[in-house]
Amino acid sequence: MTSRPFHSVDADDLAHCVSCGLCLPSCPTYRTTGLDSHSPRGRIALVDAVRQGRLDLDSGVHDALSSCVQCMGCVPACPSGVRYDRIIKPVIDDLTATQPVGRSLRRILFTPLGRPRLLSALTRLAFVMQRLGLLPRRVSAPKLSARRRRLPKSTGSGRNGTVELLTGCVMGEWFGDVHSATIEVLVAMGFKVKPTSHRLCCGALHSHSGLQRRATKLLDNLKARPDQSAVLVTNSAGCGAHLVTEGVDAVDIMDFIASRTELLPEGRASGLGERIIIHDACHLRNVLASHTSTHHVLARWYDVLPIPDDGLCCGAGGAYSLLRPDESIAIVERKYDAIRTLDTADVRFVSSGNPGCSGHLASHLPADLNRLEIIHPVQLIARMIGRP
Repeated sequence: MTSRPFHSVDADDLAHCVSCGLCLPSCPTYRTTGLDSHSPRGRIALVDAVRQGRLDLDSGVHDALSSCVQCMGCVPACPSGVRYDRIIKPVIDDLTATQPVGRSLRRILFTPLGRPRLLSALTRLAFVMQRLGLLPRRVSAPKLSARRRRLPKSTGSGRNGTVELLTGCVMGEWFGDVHSATIEVLVAMGFKVKPTSHRLCCGALHSHSGLQRRATKLLDNLKARPDQSAVLVTNSAGCGAHLVTEGVDAVDIMDFIASRTELLPEGRASGLGERIIIHDACHLRNVLASHTSTHHVLARWYDVLPIPDDGLCCGAGGAYSLLRPDESIAIVERKYDAIRTLDTADVRFVSSGNPGCSGHLASHLPADLNRLEIIHPVQLIARMIGRP
């Protein structure tokens, strides 16, 4: 790092911003604080000023820049095509490098993700704490289980091809039911499914938190997996977006299914037309631009209700809910305010395709909406094609 931070940010990317403000409605931190410094255009102005030496990187500037959830809602909203994603990533890397304590905390926090046995042990501990009511709300965890589901090495007829399922780190430990449902649906569609071995972590959370060196190493491990002949399918929107952004040939499970709906079994008639709410993960909506796949597939059996908030972020943001809990909670409360505007009397499920969102939504489910269950869309498909 040089004496002048943000030197790796492209000056042309900064210059494209004309401060029109059309990004403001799409920014969750601006919507909750009303501060221009906590908006995309405000952060771009701060980065430009620090980069040119007109402003010091003091605590106030650092706080404003690190308040970004990195939802990228501003990218599709910008009429000038400002690549805020290319701006904020090196900024987060530099901010992390300027804080040795914060960097060490992030390293400790994410160490288990690359160590399966340690992650398993901590998951069991978290399960006990959750049952005793001792797990802090800022830990955006779903309802954990003491039993880890064992996945088959491979299963399915393969008459329509072979896919490789990214088991990942958190998904493998905390969302085993999602993996089981994914395998069930893909096998029903005629595919042979081979889960990746060793619960490989893709490094998405590390990259999101400014630990780029570790993220690159983990991604290299994933790229070096023995068999890469099959299509790599992910059921974690955050992992999928990270892989695609880094040039790995991967596809989100709902995109995979949406392009092959003719292979889906007809499904049982019971439950047809049941109303469900879909939460669009930012990774699908703003990075991969593929959130409509979930709506399209689930509409085959369900009455789909989008959340009327223009796809605003839920506030999970990787480790954001741990590092900035107050802002994170304020954002998710806005999400539930939007859900309350819907007629939810007969709604049981809220569907989200990203584990971070699912855990965050479940951890902060308000008392008046506690009848809602946060569920992955592939689980809803499995439910309709025969799984109870």
